[in-house]
Amino acid sequence: MAARLLRTALIVLALVAAGLGLLVARSWGTLAGLSVFVGALVALPAVVPVLAYGLSAGQRHIEPQASTPSRILAAAAEEVLAFWLLFVVFQPFEDLWMGKEECLPWSPDATPILLIPGYCCNRALWRSLRRKLRLAGRPVATVTLDPPFASIDRLAETLERQINRLLADTGARQVVLAGHSMGGLVARAYLARRGGARVAALVTLATPHHGSTLARLALGLNGREMEPDSDWLAALNAQGLTVPTHCFWSVGDEFVRPPESARLPGVGETVLRLPGHFTLLRMAEVLHALLQQGEAARASGALRDEARA
Repeated sequence: MAARLLRTALIVLALVAAGLGLLVARSWGTLAGLSVFVGALVALPAVVPVLAYGLSAGQRHIEPQASTPSRILAAAAEEVLAFWLLFVVFQPFEDLWMGKEECLPWSPDATPILLIPGYCCNRALWRSLRRKLRLAGRPVATVTLDPPFASIDRLAETLERQINRLLADTGARQVVLAGHSMGGLVARAYLARRGGARVAALVTLATPHHGSTLARLALGLNGREMEPDSDWLAALNAQGLTVPTHCFWSVGDEFVRPPESARLPGVGETVLRLPGHFTLLRMAEVLHALLQQGEAARASGALRDEARA
């Protein structure tokens, strides 16, 4: 459903760009109109992250010693490009890029990694990271959370079905969950409901554990639940974590406001300085952490088997 919504948005975007192009063509000629049409198609999707950067400027405090203005600007440009590619090229055509969902490669002693996307995203978000994990020999699967604007508790039911299917398909006892943005909250909602018996570890990536002020602009019940100090977040945060958890967050995050909202007290964290909300997923530290979690889960499972023997 998320892919259909994004394709519909692209159609609307194309119509708006065409309208602008026709208006210009009437006064300045066909070439000028075509240039405006193409420029609008390219520029309009970039408005969202650029606007998010503008709204979050006062809440992102990158230490001067951490970088230079040119590097900060380059990181922002990279984030805008990553957003454009995700929401214009990859996610609207999810099935084309991701194919049939399978957990490959698989071996009996491996712990599968399940990647969970965030708000208005689908499994194409994980195209690059899934490929890297597979090249490293890890069994990895993805999930799309539908319907996209439902409550987070309802989306946790979708996650539960995927976890059950993944364990049944692989014969594994547990999975490692990795959730980006709202996906981390969905994973926590599942753990609050079902406990950690089937989950070896949780990694959250730019997840607004304490809400984001930009959520006030989001559509849907899940948008209301991600607002700072929402009753839903308060109830979730009142519950303890039942599995080993690690948080990744970036001072340069333009969508989680303030960025420190992605922290969880009492758990390990990795703080990045420059990556944006989506380019954080490309960081080598994220790949390394997921590979480590897979190894730790496999070792823990082997110890349990020895204890039973």
